Order: sequence, then structure tokens, then C-alpha cells
Amino acid sequence: MTTMESCKFGVLGELSINDGAVVLKGARLRCLLAALLLRAGRPVSQHDLVHQVWDEPPTRANSTLQVYVVRLKQALGAHGSSVVRSSTGYRIDVDADQVDLHRFRGLAARQDPDTRTELGHLREALSLWRGSALADVTSEAMRFEADRLEEERVVAVERRIELEIVLGAHRELVPELRALNRKHPFRERFAEFLMLALHRGGRSADALAIYRVVHRMFADELGVRPGRRLAELNEQILGGREIGAPSCLGPLNQR
Repeated sequence: MTTMESCKFGVLGELSINDGAVVLKGARLRCLLAALLLRAGRPVSQHDLVHQVWDEPPTRANSTLQVYVVRLKQALGAHGSSVVRSSTGYRIDVDADQVDLHRFRGLAARQDPDTRTELGHLREALSLWRGSALADVTSEAMRFEADRLEEERVVAVERRIELEIVLGAHRELVPELRALNRKHPFRERFAEFLMLALHRGGRSADALAIYRVVHRMFADELGVRPGRRLAELNEQILGGREIGAPSCLGPLNQR
């Protein structure tokens, strides 16, 4: 495989090539490169590329795609040779470590029996995010991909917070957890972590107030009650019972 030893790509934010040294000005070119980078080293069919680059594919879309591939190779300059034709479409021959997304996934998947070591991997993984994934890649299909990537980030954040609570950082986490709970009001893990952090910090009344808010919101907007785990945590706090570490999330889901 021909690799881009000196070229690094970023999709966890605006599309980035060599820390901004190479700029792709065309929206279609950015969509095309992003689609290839999401599956770095693997072929992407012409059919998939067409529907990721265009919301409404033009007539003779495959021929037009070939033109954009040539333009992309030219825009990448010395690195353009790594965009190659495969039997079914195209691929970009680049090591996974040269794409921030694949570095993120590799680090986030590293489980370790030592909590601090695993936490270090997660912190390093999350530090690769520069903003919303594919922030300047605008096709409908690629925005769907961006939403899937954001879900991966949130799962990693959940895991990171869980480990930090295990290590006793509950007081420090309260402001972040309040912000996350506002941003993701129906994500019960963040409510659970916030209640647990408040309770362990001696603020049990505030923790119970969080449950009441969540319970009312779920009833009013979804017509359901919060899940069993959150309800049990509420009962434990009400009963003054000792509460252990948050239940383990297990391996992070990878696509």
C-alpha cells in the first residue's frame, strides 16, 4: 500500500489536510475526500460515492464523479497518487493513524484493567475532536455520517465520565455534567452520572431534584417514565443507601 507518511487528515471538525496546509475550496471535493477518508484503505463504490457527494445526483453521475476524482488528486498535489481506482470504485491508501477519526476509534477501543490507563486513552481520543465532525462537509448523506460520528463521541464521553467517577472526581464533574444534561436531556446516562456526582458530593437533595425534572420531562414529552437504572438510583438516594460505582458500560461500540 502506498501511504501518505507526511500527510495527516482530519474529519473530527472541519476537513483538514496537513493542519490546513492544503485547502479544498469546492464543496463536492470536500464531500468526496471525506467519504474516502471515512473508509481509509478500503474501496468505496462509485454508487456510494455518488450519493455521498450529491443529494440529487446529476445525469451521467459516474462520469462526473471521475472528473471530481481527477480534481481531487490534483488538489492533493504530491499526495494525489494515494487516491486510486479499485475494481468497484475508489479508495484512498492512507494509514489509519493518519486520519484523526481512525486514531480516535483505536484509542477509544483500548480497554485496560487499570482504570487510569484506560481513562488516559479516552482523554487522548477525545482531544482529537476540533468541533463538530465534518463541519464543512454539507451533503445530506455526509451530515448523516457526521451524526453517527457524534454518537461515537458521546459514547466515549460517557465512558470517560464513568471512569472519572470511579476515581472519585465527582465534585469536579458537576458543571460539565449539568451542561451535558442540558445538551442531551433524554440521555439518561448523563442524568444518572449527575445525580451520582451530586449525591457523592453531599448534595443529595439536588440529586433528587434532577430526577424529578427528568421524570416530569419524560412524562410530558415522551409519555414514558425514566429507565429502571435511573429510578433505582433515585430510590437508593431517597433511602440513604450506600451507592457503589456506576454500572460498567462494557466495550465501546465500534462501527
